[in-house]
Amino acid sequence: MEKIDFSTVDEILDDLLKTLPLDFQKQIKEMTVDDFIIKQHFSLGIWIRNKYFHQNPNRERLIANLGYQKDSLFLDGDRFSHIILRKLYERIKTVSNQQP
Repeated sequence: MEKIDFSTVDEILDDLLKTLPLDFQKQIKEMTVDDFIIKQHFSLGIWIRNKYFHQNPNRERLIANLGYQKDSLFLDGDRFSHIILRKLYERIKTVSNQQP
């Protein structure tokens, strides 16, 4: 059965990196962060929004892990997927810079 309860960003990023093909990760490394987010908003971004935000029973803990208080910010699925796409890009680029 597929895991649907994620309470930290790192759990989500680890899960995403397990599923993203290596050739796609290589393409991401060649993009700017803005290009990546724009190009993936209606594909990977929607999938992230649905799986990790709307279907996540631990959404409140996840929001707190992002550093937001429940009452202080309106965090919808699109804003959430944008945050995750940016963090995914940063993780992929960081791993790229650490490998020889």
